[in-house]
Amino acid sequence: MPVVALLVLTLFAQAPLPNFSGKWNMVAARSGSPLQTPPVSAMTFAIEQQADQISIESTTGNAKTITVIYPIVPAPKQPADPLGAGLARAYWDGKRLVIEQGGTISGQTVSMKQSLTMDPASGELIVERLVIVQHGYTLKGAQNYSTVKDVFARSAQ
Repeated sequence: MPVVALLVLTLFAQAPLPNFSGKWNMVAARSGSPLQTPPVSAMTFAIEQQADQISIESTTGNAKTITVIYPIVPAPKQPADPLGAGLARAYWDGKRLVIEQGGTISGQTVSMKQSLTMDPASGELIVERLVIVQHGYTLKGAQNYSTVKDVFARSAQ
C-alpha cells in the first residue's frame, strides 16, 4: 500500500510556481505595445517576487519609472469588483500570476489587470494587460477598455 500512496501523492503534487524575479526587456517585434497609441517601443520590468508580495518596477521608453508592490492574496471570487484608486493586489490562478491595480489616468478612474505567465519552452515572460476606464456610463458601440499582449526576455543584467 505505501507504493500506491506515494504514486497518488506524486501525481497530485503541484509543480513549483514560476519565479518572475529578475530584469526583463520587452521584445518589441513580438509585442502589442509598440502598435498602440501612443506607441511604447521600449519597456523593462525589474521584478522582485517573494511568497507574500511581488514588486514590479516598470520603465518605459521615455524613462518614466513606476514601482508598485502587490500583496499576494487568495484569489477573489469571480466576478470581482474592480479595485479603487491606489489599491493593488496579486493572486495565483494556476501558474499564472494575476496583478490588479486601481488608479487614475488623465483624471479618469481606471482599473488594470495583468496576467503574467512564463513560457516553459523559451523562458520568456508573457504579460497580457487589460485596462478599463471606469467612467460610470456606457455609449452604444463605445469601448471603455483596451488589451495588449507583450513578450519579455530575461536580461543578462
